[in-house]
Order: sequence, then C-alpha cells, then structure tokens
Amino acid sequence: MKSYLIIKFEKIETNLIEERHKMADDRFSTIITLVQKILTKYPLCDSCLGRQFALLGREITNSKRGESLKLYLTLVGSELNDLGDDNGLYLLKLVASQGNFQPAIATLKNLGISIESTNSCYICGGFMEQTDIFRDLILQKFGGLEYQTFLVGSQISESVIDQEDTLRAEFNIKYGESIKAELNREVGKRIQAAGKVVEFDAPDVVAVINPVSQEIELKINPLFVYGRYRKLKRGISQTRWICWNCEGRGCEECNGLGLRYEYSVEVFIAEPILKAAEGTEFKFHGAGREDIDARMLGTGRPFIVEIKEPKKRNLDLELLQNQINKFAQENIEVSVLKWSDRTTIRNIKALAQIAEKSYRILVEVQDEVSEEAIKQADEALTDTIIRQRTPIRVLHRRADKIRVKKVYEFKTIQIEPRILEIIVRCQGGCYVKELVTGDEGRTTPNLSSLLHTTITVLELDVLNVA
Repeated sequence: MKSYLIIKFEKIETNLIEERHKMADDRFSTIITLVQKILTKYPLCDSCLGRQFALLGREITNSKRGESLKLYLTLVGSELNDLGDDNGLYLLKLVASQGNFQPAIATLKNLGISIESTNSCYICGGFMEQTDIFRDLILQKFGGLEYQTFLVGSQISESVIDQEDTLRAEFNIKYGESIKAELNREVGKRIQAAGKVVEFDAPDVVAVINPVSQEIELKINPLFVYGRYRKLKRGISQTRWICWNCEGRGCEECNGLGLRYEYSVEVFIAEPILKAAEGTEFKFHGAGREDIDARMLGTGRPFIVEIKEPKKRNLDLELLQNQINKFAQENIEVSVLKWSDRTTIRNIKALAQIAEKSYRILVEVQDEVSEEAIKQADEALTDTIIRQRTPIRVLHRRADKIRVKKVYEFKTIQIEPRILEIIVRCQGGCYVKELVTGDEGRTTPNLSSLLHTTITVLELDVLNVA
C-alpha cells in the first residue's frame, strides 16, 4: 500500500500539472483574444499580424505565424457556427474581411455567404506580400555584376513605422520586431537561395528597397588591392598633380594635360586595375610618400588602390601585376598584389608615421670638411631626437607645426672632397632633406650646422619602408 506521504505528493503533483495547463490555456486564450481585438480594428496581412508575435517561437516566419493565427480563428469560427453559435459566423467574417484569409472566405462561400476583402493591410499596404517581386527586381539590378556577398536594406517611410508603433502601443504588444528587419531578412533569404552569401560587415553589394515605389538603389562597395611599388626613375610624383595654372582644364603651361607632371605612380598602378575591374574611379592610398625627385628602392612602399563601384571582382592579380609593370615601362615596378580592405588603409597610413625607414642621400657641401668633423657629426645625429618645424618647401600644403622624430643611425661616406653619401635610418615622417640642410634652422640638430657649411641635396633614394 502507498504511504500517506506518497499519496499526498502525487496529489500535489497532479494539482501542479493541472495548474500549469490552466496557465498555458489562459496565455493561449490571451493571445487569441488579442488577435481578435487587433483584427477587429485593423486589417492586417499574414506578415504584419505574425510580426506582432515575432519573438514567440523559432524556425517560423512571421507570415506563417500570422497564417497560423488566422487559421486557428477560422477553425474555431467554423466549429462554433456548426454548433449554432453566432460568434462562429462573426469570427469567420472577421478573418475573411480584416485578414483577407482565403480559407475563411472559402468557408463562408460554402455557407452561401460571399465576402471579398477590399481592405489593404493597415501597416504595409500589401508590400510585405511582394518579397518574391523584390527578389526578382534586385537580381535584375545585380545582373552584369561579379559579386559573392550581398546585403539587403530598405527605406521604410515614417508613416508605416508610426502606424505599427501606434498599434503596438494601443494593444501593449511586447513580442514584435521591426518591419524593416523582417523585409530585409525575407528578401535576403530569397536571394541566398539563388546561390549568394549574405554578409553584414563588408558585403560586395548592397540593395536598398523602397517597397512602396518598388525602386532598388544599388550600392557597390569598393574593391581594395594591396601591393608594394618601387619607383625606379626620378621625376615621377606619387599622385596626380593637377596644374595650378589651369586647375586641370589643360593649358600651354601643362601642354594641355591638366597635370603638372605627366606621369605619376598612382596612374601607372591604378588605371590598369580600374580598367580590369570596370570601376567608375580610383583612389590611391600610400604608406607615406617620397619626393618627386627621389627613387623608391628596396622592397618598395606599401600601397592600396581603392576602386569605386567595380563591376568585376574576380581579377587575376598575378596577370594584373604583369600588366601594370608592362604599362609602367620600367618607370615603376609593383609586387605582392593581394586583396585588402579599408582597415588596412588606416593601418598602413598610421604605421607610416612611426615605422622605421632608410634613405640614401647624395649631397654637395659648400666647404670641404674633415673626416673628424664628419665622424663627430655622425655621432651627434645617431640615436638622437630631432625637432622639425614644417619645411618651407611644403608649407603651402602642410600645417606649420613642430614634429619630434627619432634618428636611429646616421652614417656619412666621403665620395669626393665636397661630395658626401649619407645613409640614414629614422622614424617615419622625418624630413631627411631638412635633416641634412637644416632648412634655415627649422630642423635641429642638422648636418649643415654641425659641419658649419651649406649643404645641397643632389639625390635622394628611399632604401627601405617597413
């Protein structure tokens, strides 16, 4: 026989189960009552009804949620009507007219009652039922583009958002999500089914839907190509230098080119990439820059070419590298081309201001100097901190301020009595010409003041950029 305690516990457990069922029934009854109240006042499509309960349940679309709620009301209404309860007919008419629900309309028609819903959805006006149309419009817009990743966005009018907010406030709805999130997701899922990959951080293309006008705005994100360039000849600027006289229009002074210098590193590199990618324009990002009269040797200077609105993304970078070098005709040379991103642009620009660089400078001194003076100057400039006020030659385009830089090594070799070759290792952002000439005292210390003579820079080569 069961003990008294066991019987008591079983009774308590039975009561708890019954209480849980009652609570579940009450909650279900509350949801159904809420749905009836909503539909009584507002006509809603399946998606807009289901979206009010988006946080309840998983692995189900809002459209299916709304359809399921309407189906339940249709079943209840049909049963009540069979039992002779007038509430049954009311429910069927409610779901048919306010929910535009075909099973309810068909049930009423079977009863000899004809109802055709003329009410459009209070929130979306019907556009949430056009996700397949939006998919087709986007895929048509994407036609001709090479892309693997995409993202869908939307422009939802404030009036639509306000209408949904009003409904939720009126009925104290706590389980809804935004209409924009649902539209983006549902259209995105349909495009994914076409074999593309959704990407939230850096997609190749973004399609922005205006669901009312059915217009699609296409945003093609840039293409980034990283590499290193060596500038093998002097007299080539890093970037295009617009003619000051005509401001790029073309004049006698620039031989109609609109440019102060005919050639530039960026044109040699970027134009072949632009042509291959079929983009609209390019932007050249270098890790610092060298002077026009300087060569860039060693392993080269890092750069990134940004191509705006590329139609082609599947580029053969090895082939492209060969094409660039052929186009440059031994003026420059590129290597290690690879794909990159905007973050790397920020990194190489920031690093350019602090990373170690090496230079070779050929100079002429006005007065002959002794080996001892050269040795003392080298020692004074090795492992030292210098202060540089913006050089006079770049004041027209740079802020006038003082920069503090570190010189790691300064070594001078006397080639001829008045010709010196200097090797400098220093921090990025250091103006090495002014480190030698002094720039009328704007750089201290400097080689000119230490040797007590005027120095003219003859040649400058960049040997290494980290």
